[in-house]
Amino acid sequence: MIDVDKALSIIDENTKELALEKRDIVSCLNKVLAEDIYSKDNLPPFDKSAMDGYAIKSEDTRNYNTEKVVEFEIKGLIKAGDYCEEELKAGQAFKIMTGAPLPKGADAVIEIEKVEVEGNILKVSQEVTKDNNVIKLGEEIKVDELALNSGSNVRPVEIGLLASLGYSSVKVYKSPTIALIITGDELVDVDSKLEKGKIRNSNEYSLKALIKNLGAKALSLGVVADDKDTLTEKVKYALENADIVVSSGGASVGDYDFVDVVLKEIGADVKFNSVAIKPGKPVTFATYKEKLFFSLPGNPLSLITTFEEFVKPAIEKMMGKQIENKGEFSVILADDFKAKRGRKKYVYVEIKEYNGKYYAYKVGSQCSNHLMTMSEANGIIIIPEESGNVKTGEVLNGKFIFK
Repeated sequence: MIDVDKALSIIDENTKELALEKRDIVSCLNKVLAEDIYSKDNLPPFDKSAMDGYAIKSEDTRNYNTEKVVEFEIKGLIKAGDYCEEELKAGQAFKIMTGAPLPKGADAVIEIEKVEVEGNILKVSQEVTKDNNVIKLGEEIKVDELALNSGSNVRPVEIGLLASLGYSSVKVYKSPTIALIITGDELVDVDSKLEKGKIRNSNEYSLKALIKNLGAKALSLGVVADDKDTLTEKVKYALENADIVVSSGGASVGDYDFVDVVLKEIGADVKFNSVAIKPGKPVTFATYKEKLFFSLPGNPLSLITTFEEFVKPAIEKMMGKQIENKGEFSVILADDFKAKRGRKKYVYVEIKEYNGKYYAYKVGSQCSNHLMTMSEANGIIIIPEESGNVKTGEVLNGKFIFK
């Protein structure tokens, strides 16, 4: 049995980033950029109005005083999408809409609400400063400036930025395909009626959701019977067609737990098969050529815990994601929690914030098959392997889950 940090180190050493591909920008959502992006244009490409108002020369209002109203001749209207070739002269104004380009000679915009209009005469009763309500050419970014770094996560805002810069496609890291092998003669599908000795297959659906949440692809091979030959066939197929294989169940030492046996028979390199973590001790990690194999426990809470702790970092590394921290922060215990020494314990809790501090509260049984507990929780606390029971008021590391 190895500790969690050692297990993570071994996984990281054996995980490589996937190849690059060029994709249309919308399909790059949740992927990682594999190239620096430079602006092709100035944004905006012209001085434009930030308001509905009137474009003027600011110096025309410089001599304003409380006894005088400055008058301008309104020469016309400029809408967004228009371009005015006429140069603005002293004493003239153009009505202008938000986003429209300023006419040559104008250097300020005064809002519609702050003026009076009589016919084609604009009356201004205040001094207007230069660049008032003007978004300057290149104010957001100038041509050839760096807009996005390689390694950036592509969110909806980055897709919009890429479009505004004239990029219809970009290079990103490929997303891995994760094959799922769910073992257990006791499992039936979600729509099936429960018979004696049977339970519904929740693990397949949890894993699919976890994988989708990361932006990767799931290849489900369905429920596999507790039969060594059948499992061998499925494992070989999965290794041929996926970058990572995740099995659920069959990882312990029971008479019908065949995963480790199959891995050895096909020539996989088993790196470890037991981790000092609770829940989730029977975790196997193996490599086959450049493919990764994770055998996770069958109990739902153990399965999700070990997926998040061990499989998720491998998926993110393959996708080119740079994870600077694990999202952990200090949490004050609002209840007592039991733990045995020897394994790092992950306890599902409700984390609440009061006056800038985080507190952890019990939510229910930590039994490894209780999904209800996880459903009621929004975070975990991590009790170190050298600790035993922990008391109210103690401070531990914790984190929000599924962030």
